[in-house]
Amino acid sequence: MLTFALLVLIPLIALAGAVSAVLTAVDAAQLSVSRTALEKAVAPRPAAVRDRVLAQQADTARTLASVSLGRMLAETVMVAAVAGVTVAVRDHVGHSGLLLPGLATVVVAGLLMLLVLAISPRTIGRSRPEAVLVSTRALVAVVRAVLWLPAMALTGLGATFASRSGGQDTAEDGAEKARQNVDRALEDEHVREGERDMIQGVFDLRGTMVRELMVPRPDMVTLSADASAEKAMRLFVRSGYSRIPVIGDSVDDLRGMLYVKDVMRAIHSPWDPRPQRPVHEIMRAARFAPEFLAADAVLAQMQTSHVHITVLVDEYGGVAGIVTIEDILEEIVGDIADEHDRREPEIEDLGEGRYRVPARAGLSEVGDLFGLELDDDDIDSVGGLLAKVTGRVPIPGTHAITHGLELEAEKSTGRRKRLSTVLVRSAPPHEDTPDSDQEDDNDR
Repeated sequence: MLTFALLVLIPLIALAGAVSAVLTAVDAAQLSVSRTALEKAVAPRPAAVRDRVLAQQADTARTLASVSLGRMLAETVMVAAVAGVTVAVRDHVGHSGLLLPGLATVVVAGLLMLLVLAISPRTIGRSRPEAVLVSTRALVAVVRAVLWLPAMALTGLGATFASRSGGQDTAEDGAEKARQNVDRALEDEHVREGERDMIQGVFDLRGTMVRELMVPRPDMVTLSADASAEKAMRLFVRSGYSRIPVIGDSVDDLRGMLYVKDVMRAIHSPWDPRPQRPVHEIMRAARFAPEFLAADAVLAQMQTSHVHITVLVDEYGGVAGIVTIEDILEEIVGDIADEHDRREPEIEDLGEGRYRVPARAGLSEVGDLFGLELDDDDIDSVGGLLAKVTGRVPIPGTHAITHGLELEAEKSTGRRKRLSTVLVRSAPPHEDTPDSDQEDDNDR
């Protein structure tokens, strides 16, 4: 019996232990590997090797089920062989004083072997997953071919019991688990703060309604469908935008989207330059989407349709606002600063009673410059005052006289072209009206 143990069981223990160790490393590698990193690792390999490794990694469910079952069978064989060696030692030693020490030695050695085989290979698999998957591809192929049917049967049986007991994951549960896995991965000290914020931003898109990112209806700059190309170009220059919605009788009557490059082509065409051509002949069809859609869904629609701007409509079909692809990308990468952006300006005395003030400057602060009491229950800033008086979004050149002051919008900055500075001076007496030289109400 002892001879059988020495010649058969001990080599069997070593073989089963080696198989268990390799499959443990494969299991850890499958759970740790990145598809991109694996593709880079197998790129120099022959096509047959590359295809097999990538196929095994892609079919994760079958691979993990087969590998796990193979590992358990190998460990079972190893435990049975250790038990056989224990019996052989007991029969050989008999009732001598060496029985208990001999049995203890065999049992402790077996337990230590199981412990080592469970920890060390898993560490290797996690630290070098690509190398492990490439080097063990042949063994994994054999295990998948032999054990995949019973492994998948056991997996299906477990899933059936889980569903009957109410333990089956919903789509929301799966998404939450994926989010938790990403959160754990982002805790790695090698992930930089900016990278962490971008990845979190991608997941946040799914839970963000696009109306939270849009330019709301009151802030939209629009153009009448009957306006000329020349007039449209002036509005493009003043506003700083490259796309402007074209409307009919009201904002809800949105006819299309006008692109600055199309207007330039109409005005400066070498074959048929027509500066007075109406913009409704130049505009493109607008793309619409409900305002309650998730931001990632609208982004996917933009990518599919190859447009950079979408008109959002409310539940009644009215125009709620517009959103650009940059608005959505900012949710991922943070604010996208315009190349001409500068820090918030200070109040600047231009001489002769004229001041350049930030659009966000408070009314009381501006009033102190001219010895006036400026107070309005609806707005707090000089930019807001200009918008209220004119009834439209101020763009460079917008002009009004109110509260004894002459206001002129000077510059707009940022990707959304928000008003940055306003030129202010004392107005001539008895004047309190918006400039009559403004565009009509639809061109704002």
